[in-house]
Amino acid sequence: MKNYEFYIDDIKLTNYFDKKYLNDFIEIANEKDRGFLLMNHNFNYPYTEEDALNFIDKNREIYNEIFEIDFYIFYKDEISGVIGLSDIDYLDLRSHTGYWIGKKYRNNGIATRALSKVIEFSKNELNMHSLYTDVLINNIASINVLLKNNFELNGVKKDSFYYNNNFYSSFLFSLIL
Repeated sequence: MKNYEFYIDDIKLTNYFDKKYLNDFIEIANEKDRGFLLMNHNFNYPYTEEDALNFIDKNREIYNEIFEIDFYIFYKDEISGVIGLSDIDYLDLRSHTGYWIGKKYRNNGIATRALSKVIEFSKNELNMHSLYTDVLINNIASINVLLKNNFELNGVKKDSFYYNNNFYSSFLFSLIL
C-alpha cells in the first residue's frame, strides 16, 4: 500500500507506523472504556503488545485495492490516536469512518482536524461520494467532532450495541462529500 502523510498545523496523519512508537501506542490504546466507546467487542483491555502488532500489521488491501486504511495521528510529534476508513465500497462510493484519541490528548481539536483531512482524502484520493459512522448517543465529544465536519444525523439505532449485559443505542451519521 502506498504511504500517505498529511499535516494540519501541529498534527500529522500517516498510514505508516514506525515501531519505535509501539509502547506509546499501547499506552494510549490501553483505556478501559475504549472498546465500549468504539462499539467494538474486539478492542481488548488491557491492550497488549500483541493487540497493537495485530492492528498495525493487519492486511488492508486485496488485489491492490484498499478496503481499509488507518492513519496514525501524531500531535506535536507524539502518537495520539487513530483515524481511518473501513468497509471501503468502490461500487457505491462510500466508506465507514472511525477514530479515537488518547485521553491525555483530548480537547485539543485533534479528532476534528484529523477527520477534515480524512474527508478530503476520501473525496480526492479514493473518489468516495459519502462517509458514514455511528456513535453512542451519550458520546457527546464524538458527536461534536462529526457535527463540526458537517456530518448529518440520519437516525437512531436503538439497542444496537450489547455490552456488559446492557443494550446501548447509537446515532447514525453520514456526510455527502
